[in-house]
Amino acid sequence: YGVTEDTYEVTEGGYNSNRRTAKRKKRSRQKPGVSPLVYSRFLLENGVFLSLMDMGKDLPEYEEIPVPLRLPENQQRAYDDLEHAFHGIFKDRSREGRKLAQKLLSVSLNLMMAYPDQPYGHEPVLHPVTRDPLVVPQSSGGPDEETEKDRQTLDIIRRKVDCGERVLLYVNWVRLDSRTRLKRFLTDAGVRAEIMEDTVPPRGREEWVANHLRQGMQVMITNPGLVETGLDLNDFTTLIFYDMAFKLFTFRQASRRSWRINQTAPRVEVYILYYRNTMQERAVRLMASKLAVAGVIEGGVLTDEGLAAMSESEDMTSALARELAEGIRHEDAVEDIAASFRKMAVLHPAQERQVQEAECGRKAVPVRVRTETKIQPVPPAEQLSLWELAG
Repeated sequence: YGVTEDTYEVTEGGYNSNRRTAKRKKRSRQKPGVSPLVYSRFLLENGVFLSLMDMGKDLPEYEEIPVPLRLPENQQRAYDDLEHAFHGIFKDRSREGRKLAQKLLSVSLNLMMAYPDQPYGHEPVLHPVTRDPLVVPQSSGGPDEETEKDRQTLDIIRRKVDCGERVLLYVNWVRLDSRTRLKRFLTDAGVRAEIMEDTVPPRGREEWVANHLRQGMQVMITNPGLVETGLDLNDFTTLIFYDMAFKLFTFRQASRRSWRINQTAPRVEVYILYYRNTMQERAVRLMASKLAVAGVIEGGVLTDEGLAAMSESEDMTSALARELAEGIRHEDAVEDIAASFRKMAVLHPAQERQVQEAECGRKAVPVRVRTETKIQPVPPAEQLSLWELAG
């Protein structure tokens, strides 16, 4: 959508030579970005954008809630050692170093994202040619130990199950033992949990869910890619992303499986768990930025985050790799991430509501109520001026 990448080959003349520098275009390709001119010139006054909220239905509240967590000191030190090791590899600007970094890109990012969730059982990262170990992950935990993310996940599920809700638990990294470990912890806590594997055919997944719900399933653990399209999972009013993948489309589709026109529950909550000072935090921040861009393109409210990131052509994998090569700066950005997701929430306007306590199962659970101000649509002329101010 208006973002291209041109690659040129420059041949310089030799020293004290009359030959001029030659520049030859090698290739040109489209990049996954959107030029702001596309929106302001062609879509702003000539497009009609419809969303679920425009269908005349009373939709429930919808909010995505990021949950920052901290690694234990020993695991944080082990993670920092991994980060510094990969940083040294990516920092090498020699020809051999660039080739090596390119070949290790996927392996390094996957390990940096997965290690906080499973700080044990990882194989050494080997040189692609010599097969010598380059990075050796140190085990700083065990399969029978509950991590901080496990405890937070179980706490959310217990509160929701006690209220009679059902929970959809998303786990992206199927090569880890997170799914089986979480099911074991939930079973020990008296919660009925089931894992929907990819062996269930797409045509039979809706029936699989219905059958297990009739048998008393309270928590369904699955990969978000298995339910991203074609399913209405209205029985699950709380969704938890145990980890984060790199695909924006999958996240958007999977997070809205319960926020449907025929949803009768008053509220749908989506929890996003991540560890601070790790690659997971950077991935969640990038996801929030790209979600804001998607909202602007689809006719949502203009925000500074959406305008600033609209023309970014870098995908999440490249952005995370660049962050790893330059060295991750652990600035305090928890409030920024939470604020970004809060701007995209769908909350019913309310004036001076009081916080109430509702009887929920065996205990009283406080009901969070916010006072929201309705945002009026911005006239086209003012929107154009915003684009001009944004440069």
